[in-house]
Amino acid sequence: MDQFTKRKISVYGINGCLDALKSSLVEINQIYIETASPASKHKELKSLYSKLPKDKVLLVDQVGFAKKIDTNRAQGILINAQVSVSQTLPLPKHKNECYVILDRVQDPHNLGQILRICAGGNVDGVIITDKSSVSMTSAVAQVSQGGFAKIPLYEINNINQTILHFKEHDCWITSFENNINAQNWYSIDFQGRTVLIFGGEGSGISKQVLKNSDFTATIPMSNEMNSLNVSSAVSAIVFERLRQISK
Repeated sequence: MDQFTKRKISVYGINGCLDALKSSLVEINQIYIETASPASKHKELKSLYSKLPKDKVLLVDQVGFAKKIDTNRAQGILINAQVSVSQTLPLPKHKNECYVILDRVQDPHNLGQILRICAGGNVDGVIITDKSSVSMTSAVAQVSQGGFAKIPLYEINNINQTILHFKEHDCWITSFENNINAQNWYSIDFQGRTVLIFGGEGSGISKQVLKNSDFTATIPMSNEMNSLNVSSAVSAIVFERLRQISK
């Protein structure tokens, strides 16, 4: 039986709130709509939130809405919700399934960007560790621009055991790390069942995880730069994989 925990978040803005309302990963607790705002006039939004119990939708005036959220980018809508985070690893079944594992990523903006990237790059899920890592927060959700509502997030306590799980389901494991034994990223075949592992800010990937990976790859850089921000590295690899499987 699948096990989930639920993380409380707040998200604002029409696009992110639309994604939250459409998502099976998100449970809506409360919606605040500012009267005479863009959100109050948005037909698709209204169609979605009108299906909810009436006590979950509150119409408030401009003053009342400003007390709920201190930003001029909300477009008149704020949602308080819970997002499901799974503690049960997925069972890959399809030819080109892909999962991204993050080894101790601690910056919520990086996790939010990665969820957004993975949603756009046809990734099947993002996996984080339950220690020394950021999990789902309001900041993560907002930065993800709706990605939080589209990509399953899994939380595990041991990456090496997770690698074994995926190997048992015919997945190839590639870790991304700058070292002398790493292959250039464009020489890796990312077709088929794939797991991509990226290290956190500063700490990188642990030695045992590198040892248990099938491949170690790097992104060569110029001008004596030796690394990318983790979300930038994820973007490069995820869209290279999408290019390969779309041939």
